[in-house]
Amino acid sequence: MIDLSPAVPVMLYGASTVEVVGIVVAVIAVAGVVIYALANVRAGREEVGAELELAANLKPYYDDDELESRKLDRTLTFGLATLAVIGIGLPAYWLAEPGRMDGAEENFERVFADRGEETYNAQCSSCHGPDGVGGVASYTILDENSEFVAQADWKAPALDTVLLRYSRAEVTEILNYGRAFSPMPAWGEPGGGPLTEQQIKNLVDYLQSIQISSEESIAAVEGELANTLGAAGPSEIDYDSLETGKALFNLGEESGFAGGAYACARCHTRGWSINEGSVQPEGADVDRFIDYPDGAGALGPPLRGVIPRQFANTDLLAEFLMVGSEQGASYGNSGIGSGAMPGFGVNPNNDDIEDGIYPSEGGMLSDEMIHAIAEYVASLPAADIEDEV
Repeated sequence: MIDLSPAVPVMLYGASTVEVVGIVVAVIAVAGVVIYALANVRAGREEVGAELELAANLKPYYDDDELESRKLDRTLTFGLATLAVIGIGLPAYWLAEPGRMDGAEENFERVFADRGEETYNAQCSSCHGPDGVGGVASYTILDENSEFVAQADWKAPALDTVLLRYSRAEVTEILNYGRAFSPMPAWGEPGGGPLTEQQIKNLVDYLQSIQISSEESIAAVEGELANTLGAAGPSEIDYDSLETGKALFNLGEESGFAGGAYACARCHTRGWSINEGSVQPEGADVDRFIDYPDGAGALGPPLRGVIPRQFANTDLLAEFLMVGSEQGASYGNSGIGSGAMPGFGVNPNNDDIEDGIYPSEGGMLSDEMIHAIAEYVASLPAADIEDEV
């Protein structure tokens, strides 16, 4: 069944330059044939007289002087002009034929992203906010026996930067299987969720369409960091200070900035995403679920004492924070990557990646931000981690 919905005119209006050239050439060619035919068929005369006078092949036509001069010149000139248009237009059309495929791909991407947007608005926006800017999700705190303790709000991260730190395959994995220690459920069929493989793919297509640039991401962090530190502006931020590293590690803890998407603590400090003031019923015993020191571990491993336990120095730690982990690949002194640790300094979807080498740009955070975080993590003591947790 042919779809004659309003989407059809939109596609016509959005026709590529190559298609427009083809349509114009075709119209000119047809118009040329029609005009030529009309110009060479004389209008009928009133039917009076003998049949010999009315027969088309016996009617008087132009005399030789008219036929072989002005008439011939007009006809040849018109034919030459039409052939010139066709002779130039058709090669121009076919030389640009590769652009037709590019236009078709862009149309497919737009259609898939539109479908993904419908899924996002129906299933994801209530937690992650409109356009993926971050929001709040309802979270049920359970004890060790899975008994109800309290209900609370959970910082749901912004998704308009998720493909600055994760590859499409990694985002697909998260959507399929969900996240442990969080309200994020499994949405894909492999994890028992309601969405098909195609719906998950379209959802990732939509997320890709709303991603902000690396420059916008870094600028947003600079603004939020300046506010957190009470600095006059981004230029006043001291990236050599441990206070700056701590603020970056916990960015958005009080303000809810981007739903904690930039905060290392969201994955490496248990209970960090729970908004304490939202706990219901009031007075519920939730300290053992939210009162953990920075880097105590949660979805991600503990970071306290990570130097020298896992990395020999802060430069090696900063390098790891830059590119993240790769599933099955070793890192640091003895780590084996799960692929869940994103790279905050590079874009894993960057087309400039060659032989697994990432350009040091295009990520969520700048180099100096990453080194500030590494210095703060290196300062976290390891001796009291068991007592504190």
